[in-house]
Amino acid sequence: MSPEDIVRAYHEVSMHRREGYAPGPGLLDWANQPAPFRRYRGCETIPLLRRALEDSPVYEAVFAGPVGEPAPLDPASISRFFYDSLAISAWKEAGENRWALRINPSSGNLHPTEAYVLLPPGALGERALMAHYTADIHGLEIRAELPEILDQSIIEALPPGGFLLGLSSIYWREAWKYGERAWRYCQHDVGHALAAVSLSAAALGWETRVLQGVGDATLDAAFGLDRESFSERERMEFLIWVGPPLSAEPSLPDSLFDVMRALQFRGTPNRLSREYVCWPELERVAEACRAPGRVPNSVPVERGVLTQENPDLLLRPLLHQRRSAQSMDGRTGISAELLFDWLRRTLPARSPVPFATLGKPAQVDLLLFVHRVVGLTPGLYWLARSEGELTITARSDLRWEAITAAEDLKLFRLLEGDTTELSARLACGQDIASDGCLSLAMMGRFDEALAQGAWCYPRLFWEAGQIGQVLYLEAEAAGLSGTGIGCYFDPLVHDLLGFTDTAWQSLYHFTMGRATVDIRLTSLPAYPAPPNDFMPQ
Repeated sequence: MSPEDIVRAYHEVSMHRREGYAPGPGLLDWANQPAPFRRYRGCETIPLLRRALEDSPVYEAVFAGPVGEPAPLDPASISRFFYDSLAISAWKEAGENRWALRINPSSGNLHPTEAYVLLPPGALGERALMAHYTADIHGLEIRAELPEILDQSIIEALPPGGFLLGLSSIYWREAWKYGERAWRYCQHDVGHALAAVSLSAAALGWETRVLQGVGDATLDAAFGLDRESFSERERMEFLIWVGPPLSAEPSLPDSLFDVMRALQFRGTPNRLSREYVCWPELERVAEACRAPGRVPNSVPVERGVLTQENPDLLLRPLLHQRRSAQSMDGRTGISAELLFDWLRRTLPARSPVPFATLGKPAQVDLLLFVHRVVGLTPGLYWLARSEGELTITARSDLRWEAITAAEDLKLFRLLEGDTTELSARLACGQDIASDGCLSLAMMGRFDEALAQGAWCYPRLFWEAGQIGQVLYLEAEAAGLSGTGIGCYFDPLVHDLLGFTDTAWQSLYHFTMGRATVDIRLTSLPAYPAPPNDFMPQ
C-alpha cells in the first residue's frame, strides 16, 4: 500500500459509527495509565521563573501579529514563553483524585505533546543547550550542552534573537484510552499546542514558523528520540522557529543537525506505563505520515486586522484561566454579532497568529449548528475559511443562502430548524453538543491534502486544533466556555450533507456556551509560589 492508501484505510477504520465505535481498549486499565509528565532522570534541571499575569498585552492585539519590539532572548523571556503556552494552569481535586490542567488543551487531558528547545549560546548560559521542557516543575531538563567549539556554528545557523522549538507526540498516552482513533487526537493536541506557543510568542514580539525544510526522521535523531532507551515511542511532529519576525523561513544547514545527532544526550526517559499496548493501525499511519524535507516557505507573514473593541481585556489572564467545559446549561444565548466576531477570529487573513504559522492556505471550513443565537435563525450553516471558490458536491436541497448581515464572512445558511437534537446525536449522543449556544464540525479538504502527500494528512488536524484553541479563548473572552468534542459519528456527518466522496471529511467537533459548575471539584494553584519566585516588575 502507498502512504496515501494507508492514510485512507486508517481514516476509515478510525471512524466512529452508530453501529460500532472505532477499535479501542473497552474497559480502561487504570493501573496501566501512562504518567502525565515525561521526565529525564539524571539531567540537570534549570527552573524557570513565573511572573504576574497582569503584565500582559491586550488580548486582541496578539492575533494581528507580534506585539511591540522583540523581547531579548534571555531567562526572563524564555520563562515567560513557556509559562504562557505549555505550563500547568491549575490542579483539580475530587476526593482522592488529583490532576493537572495546562495552558494548552488536550483530548481527555492526557497531554501527548512534549516540547524540546535548541537555545543559542548566551540565552540561558554560556553554552548552546538542547533541553526538554517539563511542565510539572516549569523547568528545562538539559539533555545536552554543546561543546564550545560548536558555539559559532550554532550562532551562524540560527538567525539572531531566536531559537528552535520542537513539538513531539507520545501516541501511547492517548491510545491507552482511545485505541486506534488516538492518533487523530494527538494531532489535534499538536495543533492546540502550536496555537498556544504562537500566541505566547506574539505577546513577546516574536514570530513562530513551522519549518518545512527538515524531515521528521532528521528531527527524531537531532533531538535524541530515535534512541532505544524509550519504553514508549515518541516522535517529532515538526520544528518551529521562535524569534524576531523574518522575511522568509530560515534555511538551516545540514551540518547543524549532524552536530545534534552526534551529541551525547544526558538523562534516561521515564517509563510511562507498566505495559505498552500496540495499536497496529495507529503505528502504520504514524509511519506513513512522516514528512520528508521540503522546500522552505519563502512567503513573508502579513499583519492581520488589529481590533480595539476590548482595550481592557488582557491576554495572559485568559490563557491561564481557560478551562474545558464538562457540561453546558442549555439556556444561555449570544448575539449574532458576537458569533460573527468569533468566526472572524478564525480567518487566517484576520488572525495570522496563529494560522500563518503553518505557512499554507487554510484547508478547514466550519459546519455550524446554530442553537441559541439572537438575530440568526436556528439551523445549519457553513463558514468558508479558505480563499478561492467554494466547490462542494452535496445534497440538492441545501440552500447556500449568503448571510449578508455577516458582511466580510463567507457564511451560508444551509437549512433552517432546530438542530439541538441532531447535533447531540451526531456527537455520540453527548448533550454538551446541544446545550451550548452553538456547536460546529471542522470540515477538512481531505482529498486535496492527500494529493500533496500523506504527510499533509496530519496538517488538517493541526489546523483544526489551532481553530479549537482560538475558539476556547474567544469563549473565555466573552465570559463563556468551550470544549472540543472528539467523539462523533463521522459517516452521519457526511450523510447529513449528502457527501458521496471523500473530498471533505469531518475532523473535530466543538461547542461553546455557558458551562455548569461542578461543586465536587476543588481548584488548587498551578505551582507553589514562594515570594522570590516571581521576577521583579
